[in-house]
Amino acid sequence: MGADRMAEVQLDDVTEPEPQQDPVAPSRTAARARALLRRWWPAPVTVVLALVAAQMVADRRDEAAAERLRATPGVLAETVTAPLEAAPWGTADAMGLLMSGTRTADGLIAGVLTPGSGEPAAVVALDPGTGEERWRAEIGVLVTEDGYTRSAACTSGSDGPAATLWCAVTDGPSGDVGPVTTRLVEVDLAARAVVSARELEPGAEATVVGDVLVVGVRRDDGVVLTGSDVRGTERWRTEVDDPVDPSFWSGWLVSAGGHLFVQGTAATWAVDPADGRIEADADALYAARGDALVAVPTTGALRLLGPDGSATATLDGYPLYLSPDDGSAPGVQPVSAPDGSGSVVRGVEAATGRTLWERPGESGPRSGHLMLDGVLYGTDLTVVWAVDALTGAERWSVTAPPVDGTGLMTDGRHLLRAEREDGTADLVLSAYDLGSGRRAWTTPVPDGVDSLWSWDGALYGYGSDGREMVLLR
Repeated sequence: MGADRMAEVQLDDVTEPEPQQDPVAPSRTAARARALLRRWWPAPVTVVLALVAAQMVADRRDEAAAERLRATPGVLAETVTAPLEAAPWGTADAMGLLMSGTRTADGLIAGVLTPGSGEPAAVVALDPGTGEERWRAEIGVLVTEDGYTRSAACTSGSDGPAATLWCAVTDGPSGDVGPVTTRLVEVDLAARAVVSARELEPGAEATVVGDVLVVGVRRDDGVVLTGSDVRGTERWRTEVDDPVDPSFWSGWLVSAGGHLFVQGTAATWAVDPADGRIEADADALYAARGDALVAVPTTGALRLLGPDGSATATLDGYPLYLSPDDGSAPGVQPVSAPDGSGSVVRGVEAATGRTLWERPGESGPRSGHLMLDGVLYGTDLTVVWAVDALTGAERWSVTAPPVDGTGLMTDGRHLLRAEREDGTADLVLSAYDLGSGRRAWTTPVPDGVDSLWSWDGALYGYGSDGREMVLLR
């Protein structure tokens, strides 16, 4: 009975055929199909709704993963979508301020402005959304009415939002005559004002690494470095027996990758900011992944010196610049190396220089590479690819229009790449899915934008002269 009732429900509006109609079976089959269709007509809609719900869940998961990746410096803070919207950002000084910019605790961008003759240098804070000036604090002092700030460099010693900037400022009269005065200026970013200043020897440099303030003073036969806490209590003193290269008016003392670098006449020197120990010297030195020092000699192979300068591994090729780099696959140093008439990308064991894997890769001025979640992403002139950083196993590789710019950007969901379809086409921005390499979209950049640049989680565009900047979203 139950089955008969169910059959009656499914066919309750079926008209029985006339007795003379023959054959009967096809008519009953067609009628049953029509009845089933009428009963189950919502099914296609249900399938569509299920697919939409599944896509929404996937999008939420992708966005959650992107939010995690956005904790890595250099990853854009928001998902970029097409089409791009441009808003004018800042004044002609905006790019220079960004290049020296530090994020403040109240969300502004504080950078150094050295305007030139007749106006002192200043720390200027900008609104990150509009580029408008919110406040400024003068750090230079004009020694004559037409004098100017020769050099001004500020650092906070932290990658996070800063409370204080320490600025080494050298002022002098017009022209290249002396004498010059150098001061160490403390700017309180919460108070938005200079709170202290003390005289240094003329031409001195200063930088902050963590909680150590380092002042470098030139001597005829070398350099004296003094490390102290930020309130002046001396911790160590080191002499480098190599005078500063005369071509360096400023910028001869810098910090990078947890090291101090001094540019001498005979060599570049690396110093540990914690205790002043000289770690290494070479014709050229720089910090690669994991703060590892790399020595670049005039002749011969590169040397991987490790984070403390004591290692001795040699390297055929040059370490790739990775940005952003979340520190995953820490034992691997990707490098670009020559291979016959071309080049290859290799994964090298950082401690020994041993090659773990290699793949073809035409690294050059327009290539770019980044590391996220143990995956090395890269772009050649016309290819975008992703490999497992530990094994070199290819995740995906896709052909792409010629790249126009230096490097890759990411918003945590896509790789973003500035491209031109041919040599004369307008500039476009393309988005490639991090997981599959599928090109999700391509969109023209706004009129007047010739280059793209990311800084502190935001995407900027600017014209060929670099003076007209826009914020892109």
